[in-house]
Amino acid sequence: METYSLALALEDFIPVIFSSLGIWFISQMIVRVDAEIGRMSQIGWLLITIGGTLKAVWKLLMALSDAQTNIVFFDKSLFVWMGVGFVLMSYAVSYALRVVDERNPRQRIWLWPLITIATFFVGGFATGFPDFAISTWRFLFLGMLTIANVVLAALLIRRARRMQMPLVAALFLVNIVVVFALSGLARIPVQTIPLQWTEQLMNTVGQAAFMYAAWKLKERVMGSA
Repeated sequence: METYSLALALEDFIPVIFSSLGIWFISQMIVRVDAEIGRMSQIGWLLITIGGTLKAVWKLLMALSDAQTNIVFFDKSLFVWMGVGFVLMSYAVSYALRVVDERNPRQRIWLWPLITIATFFVGGFATGFPDFAISTWRFLFLGMLTIANVVLAALLIRRARRMQMPLVAALFLVNIVVVFALSGLARIPVQTIPLQWTEQLMNTVGQAAFMYAAWKLKERVMGSA
């Protein structure tokens, strides 16, 4: 295992902060629409933030201890926390948009998110979860994370376009492109330090774009409320 530099470890907190702020901005819009759907989005925000923070803390501990402090749970559980969080966020945005568009929102709003999450957990248990030595189940949760993230961004792009905010829509699109690129890079078995720098810098750009777009969308929506 390669030793992480302190700079690499500290930089990893930046996209976590950007992502957390962006998701929080979206959550604040949803809370204004419907309290129960808002709670779903807040739980999603919390899980996403926990997953990113644990991974960043793991990398920092590895850097400070010369790879002697390896809390495997902090590292390997990233896709589980964030996958579940993004599933909740994508459903919450979908439900909130139905309310805003004056369409009938689904009843029992927790049913389909929980079914989706449970389906991936069943697949995870079937492929070795929670054995951290097995990569198959982590790739499964990575798939859940990627799909939910793309659905979330697609919903936000459609809303931004309907509100005639082309720059915001373009920035959400940048985030989708980065998500697909990172999903591919994460499947590389040997995560070298140069590769991790590439992943982190790409993630920083993608999350910065998402955060700024989410903030602008929130300002427009809440300003016109």
